[in-house]
Amino acid sequence: MNQTSFQFKKPLLLLSFSILLLSIFSDNAFARKRKITINADNDAKIYVDGKLVSSGTAKVIVGDNSTLNVRIEKTGFITAERNYINNGKNELPATDFVKLEVDDAYENSFTTDLANRDIDLKTEKNEEEAWKLINRIVASQFDVIEVTDKTTGYLRTAWIVKKFKSATIRTRLIIKSGNSSNLAFKVKLVSEIGSVNASSRDDESFKSWDRLLRSFENIIQELQSRLGK
Repeated sequence: MNQTSFQFKKPLLLLSFSILLLSIFSDNAFARKRKITINADNDAKIYVDGKLVSSGTAKVIVGDNSTLNVRIEKTGFITAERNYINNGKNELPATDFVKLEVDDAYENSFTTDLANRDIDLKTEKNEEEAWKLINRIVASQFDVIEVTDKTTGYLRTAWIVKKFKSATIRTRLIIKSGNSSNLAFKVKLVSEIGSVNASSRDDESFKSWDRLLRSFENIIQELQSRLGK
């Protein structure tokens, strides 16, 4: 190869090498730091990578070739979550307006100390009459009674499951005879919450919920009122 030919090919070799480097690092070529302003409701809490940073508005920086998790929470609304991926491929907004959606599970429930605790139920009726009345009242609210045993004084309904946009809620009633010389019962209205895709039979998917669906608001009061007469 003569010198002229080498000199002619040298720029081509450099160009080819540059193209190769660009190809190798193309995914990261534009992954410089990005600033994003998050706007939500004034009383919405904003968490960045699990840490509470502000309410309403937050300015965040997504580092080179990194992912930033942002979670926005507000009581009564469905939690919104964003993952901002800065890899040179994804287009990141300078400003992100987050509109929270109303939580229909929250909207159809209420906070109460009646959920998940034993409530004493006293009666002046005899055992036969009281047990028939309990079964009649419970059957008016729950489609299926799984167990009813007058001998042991135990009743348990099947779960009633309600699916909402944000969660699955299951509710059941348990009644058992109290340890008393007088006829008495203990009533527990079990209220549990799970993910929207949770199966009603998967106990591990649920946890106690300190709220109660409004459709069960009056059953304890009705039991107390009618058995107390």
